[in-house]
Amino acid sequence: MSDLILSEDHGAVRLLTMNRHDKMNAFNGALSSALIEALGMASDDASVAAVVMTGGPRAFSAGADMKEAMSHGDRTQRQAIAAGAHGTALYDAVAGVNKPVIAAVNGYALGAGCAVAISADMVIAGEGAVFGYPEVKRGLAATAVTPTLVAQIGRKAASELLLLCENIPAARAETLGLANRVVADDAVVSSALEIAATMAAFDHDALWMTKRMIRRSADLPLDQAHHMVKDNMLVMRGFS
Repeated sequence: MSDLILSEDHGAVRLLTMNRHDKMNAFNGALSSALIEALGMASDDASVAAVVMTGGPRAFSAGADMKEAMSHGDRTQRQAIAAGAHGTALYDAVAGVNKPVIAAVNGYALGAGCAVAISADMVIAGEGAVFGYPEVKRGLAATAVTPTLVAQIGRKAASELLLLCENIPAARAETLGLANRVVADDAVVSSALEIAATMAAFDHDALWMTKRMIRRSADLPLDQAHHMVKDNMLVMRGFS
């Protein structure tokens, strides 16, 4: 695994720490690929029941690495589309882990960094955490980061964050539903690990299926979700 991601296991909980602190964990191609790989490994490891991902004290992630992005101004349309697909693959990788993922957020979670954090199943934020989407203020369209935000907090609130480009504190993020809990800055990772350990103590198959149901239910009308539940109950009964 790349040294851009530090991985350590706490029992059945895997802690993934982004390790590009000199750049405030800004996502370049290398960090994105490393995190996708680490998340995939955690998802495939039967000994892991829950995942905590975090950054550093100054920033969970300050967003996309603009220096790298600006160096690609001569890309063809096909290359630009491929690069965009790589960006959304990161959010899909977080959401696609087949066990609970908790984002432990200290400092800044901006743009792509905010999108990665809220793609997790839960967000534990420090009191000093800052969330926001500065893309439009930088002359960029907020594209890849938008669908997850709209799905999380709705069109009106998402429009405020994306179009005004105003950073919000952790307390407001909790009110909007971007964060589950706000704790002291020095307790963010330990709190996330404690919550993950509580989950990991449950039956792992039940945990896996429940996360699966939450994710699928969010994408379906209620009647279709109920039909899916009936089918899954039959499957689970067969393994009980």
